[in-house]
Amino acid sequence: MKWSYKIGSIRGIPIRLHLTFLLILIFFIWAFAVQDLKIEEYGIILSFGGMDAPAVVKYLFSIITSVLFFSTLLFHELSHSIVAQGYGIKIKSITLFIIGGVAQIEDIPKEPRMEAKISAAGPAFSLSIGIITYAIYDFFGPVNPARGVFENGVLIMLGIIAFYNIILGIFNLLPAFPMDGGRILRALLATRMPYIDATRKAVAIGKSLAFMMGIFGLLTLAVGGLWFMLIAFFIYYGAAGEGEATAISVTLEGLTARDLMTGLPEVIYVPPDWTLDQLIDVMFKTKHMGYPVQESHASPVLGVITFSDIRRIPEPERGTIRVKDVMTSEVIAIEADADAFDAFKLIASDDVGRLIVIDRGKMVGIVSRTDLMRSIQFRGAYG
Repeated sequence: MKWSYKIGSIRGIPIRLHLTFLLILIFFIWAFAVQDLKIEEYGIILSFGGMDAPAVVKYLFSIITSVLFFSTLLFHELSHSIVAQGYGIKIKSITLFIIGGVAQIEDIPKEPRMEAKISAAGPAFSLSIGIITYAIYDFFGPVNPARGVFENGVLIMLGIIAFYNIILGIFNLLPAFPMDGGRILRALLATRMPYIDATRKAVAIGKSLAFMMGIFGLLTLAVGGLWFMLIAFFIYYGAAGEGEATAISVTLEGLTARDLMTGLPEVIYVPPDWTLDQLIDVMFKTKHMGYPVQESHASPVLGVITFSDIRRIPEPERGTIRVKDVMTSEVIAIEADADAFDAFKLIASDDVGRLIVIDRGKMVGIVSRTDLMRSIQFRGAYG
């Protein structure tokens, strides 16, 4: 089952919606429509539940407000992407899901000033939208029963967008990965120490903050603390993942796929007309779990076949079924001179065990997950 779907693109960046996003969208629509929330000190009403209007009108305003708010969330992520594109960095996609939005940047720059600017763009957008919409609300407001339903509904809408964008901007400035503030903190630390040490310190701060937030959520579980626990979980594992990814990136720095691959003629290939039993005999001898399918080393790669492909075929049929009938025709490849960390990311994102390494359109070797992990372990210990 697919969990995210592409709904369009902006500036060439694919926009995707995760299925969990629908849960939070429905929750916000319901909450805005039925609750009666106010901030008395600033005269802001944060829901339509207290309006003197039919339920259908409240839900209509709630739907429009929820869509507008999550649009600002999308543009928060788009702000990061636009600044990153200005530095020539590729953006793979922007995904909206239950906890917010994520811009998948091809590679976070290790130059502190550049990373700080990219990270600050999102909170700057959210705070700007929040301040502007609050200024409009303050000029035309407050909500007054003497006004019409439409005027009051629009004012409430402005107040909601202002309040939640200001909260979003402040929240994202928390000094914890994967919040923008955590990246800004790392950028500041990286001006005084090596990048990997700056990451470790920022990750430690992020984990500590997540731990404290989780404890607070547990103590306030009866009054909405579950949200704090959910956010704490997200921050803790986001920080851990960022630290691990950075360590691997630094460890593999300077290496290419060519440096790690098993090159020709050592690469073992299997002809497409072999039976699966013939392939199994080779697997027992070579102890490999996957092979390119070719007529010869000089011929094009027709596909890849793995032990998992064979297991799907009943044992009695393996003596007659050919490799070409079972192989995966979609070949996942990487250029020989691509960064080794790009190979790592491709293996991780596509959940494959090996990549075909090509040079000028021809296969020159294979880099496997095992090759990468051995290199990471060796260079981590002795690099």
